[in-house]
Amino acid sequence: MNLEQFAKQHGVKTRKDSCGETMIPGKSRKTQRVEDRRHIYENGDGRFGLCYIQPSPYPASVGKYHNAQKRLLAAGFTQAQDGDSEGTFLFDPKNPIQAKLAVKEIGARVRRPMAPEKAAVLSARLAKARLFQRPASENGLPTA
Repeated sequence: MNLEQFAKQHGVKTRKDSCGETMIPGKSRKTQRVEDRRHIYENGDGRFGLCYIQPSPYPASVGKYHNAQKRLLAAGFTQAQDGDSEGTFLFDPKNPIQAKLAVKEIGARVRRPMAPEKAAVLSARLAKARLFQRPASENGLPTA
């Protein structure tokens, strides 16, 4: 499983960092660079990595990091690096418990799929609205 498949399966977006590497960004969205926030990345050995950092606009919270560290280690993550208020953890993307916890810990925005009934109602509403649309010549727009 690669990062794109993982992101699609869990309803999150991927972005490229300044080096061109693909990652799943999380909090905080106020940082200048994408890699300066919590994120999930491919480790290269079939596992993914979770980088838990406190972004620069906020003061480093040692307590928040230690609580997150306890949750991640209890779920079976392997700690690769450990700092005072930041660290990296490795996990198996095929493990549903670890994958869901990783997405939650980085604070990624999860897109919820639209119900088929709602999609049908919205497409019918759009089709009806297009029936009453005025031609471009009546709107004062130039015609091609």
